[in-house]
Amino acid sequence: MVFSRLILAVSATAGALLLSTVLLSVWQHNAAMDEMMPGMTGMSMSGMMWWFYLPLIVAAMLLITLPAILYVSAKDVSLVAGLTAEEKAVVDFLTHNGGKVEQRTISKELGISRIKTHRLVASLKRRDVVEVERRGRTNLVKLKASQQH
Repeated sequence: MVFSRLILAVSATAGALLLSTVLLSVWQHNAAMDEMMPGMTGMSMSGMMWWFYLPLIVAAMLLITLPAILYVSAKDVSLVAGLTAEEKAVVDFLTHNGGKVEQRTISKELGISRIKTHRLVASLKRRDVVEVERRGRTNLVKLKASQQH
């Protein structure tokens, strides 16, 4: 998670630097052309090179905005692919309850039998989505830190 935030920050910074460099180059080019071209051609050439810089400006804008869009949209996507609907329901229930819940509470709240809940939790444990800690006659089911938003 920290690594992806670092990549997003680097991308946005690179985009901002590219955009400022391009805009500075355009400004310098136009300033030089405004002085030279009227003497040579009799007319101003201001703004003639924008088409040359346009791809760089578009690339800079993508470097700035795309990482932010991807970061925001990734928050809405389930962090574990390939889960069944019931497994996703358990993960969502855990997420909405602070990341840890007793197994019997999952069974009661989701209306799933104790055996079915046990199988779902065991499957999520095998996939390294949750940790299970024995608590008396029930288990405390915790989302792994890598799965929490």
